[in-house]
Amino acid sequence: MLKNKKQFYITELNMGDDGLESYTDYSGPFTLNKARKIMEKVFNARSYSNFYNMAIRGPRHTNGHGHNTEFYNQREEI
Repeated sequence: MLKNKKQFYITELNMGDDGLESYTDYSGPFTLNKARKIMEKVFNARSYSNFYNMAIRGPRHTNGHGHNTEFYNQREEI
């Protein structure tokens, strides 16, 4: 299963005037569940200067809105 493979990274999004310009991987690879637990700690500790620019990056998939993306929700999808 895709979620159980270690191929997810904690990533900082570098935003510009036109949207996403680049990203920087800070740690990983993790399983998706482990990455979500780490992101929860990051949001609670606010250990980064702009923690809203942090995301989980992994293999490309189609999200719930039908968009093809490589970024994953920090919370378990219902």
